Amino acid sequence: MVERLVAVAAAGGGAGGLAEVVAGWLGGTVVITDAEGRELARAGSRRGGPALKVAALAHGRRVGEVSRTGPELDGEGRRNLDVAASVIALDLLVRECAFAAEERERGQLLSDLLNGHAPQHERARRFGLDLDAPCSVVVLAGPAGLASAAAHFASSHGGLSTEHEDHVVLLLPGGDAADHAERSARVLGAELRKPVTAGAASDSGSGEVRAAHAEAARCLTALRALGGAGRGASAEQLGFVGLVLGEQPEPKAFVRATIGALLDHDARRGTSLVPTLRAYFAAGRSPTRAKDLLNVHVNTVAQRLERISALLGPGWQEPARALETELALRLLDLIRM
Repeated sequence: MVERLVAVAAAGGGAGGLAEVVAGWLGGTVVITDAEGRELARAGSRRGGPALKVAALAHGRRVGEVSRTGPELDGEGRRNLDVAASVIALDLLVRECAFAAEERERGQLLSDLLNGHAPQHERARRFGLDLDAPCSVVVLAGPAGLASAAAHFASSHGGLSTEHEDHVVLLLPGGDAADHAERSARVLGAELRKPVTAGAASDSGSGEVRAAHAEAARCLTALRALGGAGRGASAEQLGFVGLVLGEQPEPKAFVRATIGALLDHDARRGTSLVPTLRAYFAAGRSPTRAKDLLNVHVNTVAQRLERISALLGPGWQEPARALETELALRLLDLIRM
């Protein structure tokens, strides 16, 4: 069995191939994890028979650690099992060293971009990353072990990871910064079992990774100040706070995100929802006073407010949402949409 393990490892069978060999020999279940407890492979029957767990350890500890349940093995069987655990662990350590070497190169590339060095497109393409395409910069804050977990996360998503200015920073392909922030906070938080907070910003492919990082870092700071630990968000998701945070504020995008549904409805159907909402705020949120400003019946104001609620969704009159809505209306008076 040991010879078979060595042959599978040499042929690049990976954790899955090694798990299958041991599971076939034991007639039970085999689970292989890395040094940090992440499951790498599972093989064998889930019912009956012994169960084996092999972990690759480092930093001066034993190379292989075995946790097994089931019938006791004889002396030779136990020795074979220990050797099998060592073969598996050594294979994992070799792969981890190779991964660590590649991650150092990935991290150095991202560090160079964050420090303002000229983009090195050929260097990035070696890792499957196109610097001319939209990407997102995510700045993370969380518990110990975040840097290692984030490196695996970035690699599995075709991106880069490094530590920069006391934070872990990811560069991920795709311009949906909000999605990248939410997913990284959720996945890494679940893996580390402690809150991970993520601020993100997008780079349209202009190579302005440094500027996107600055905005993402401000977004992270705002999230933490607002009690958003454990969440992920982009500046756009933070509403008017994000508008202030952005290095190049985009008021049109803010207006569209806040009251775009009303603008579209008025444009399509010739209604007056936006003017009604403007009058409603000007009248101190009083439908009675708003009807005088609009020169319509109070029932008409009430009907329009019902339609506004249907389009903006529940809670739009809560203090935070109402403030954003009123700000969007004021911005609409100042810009041309």
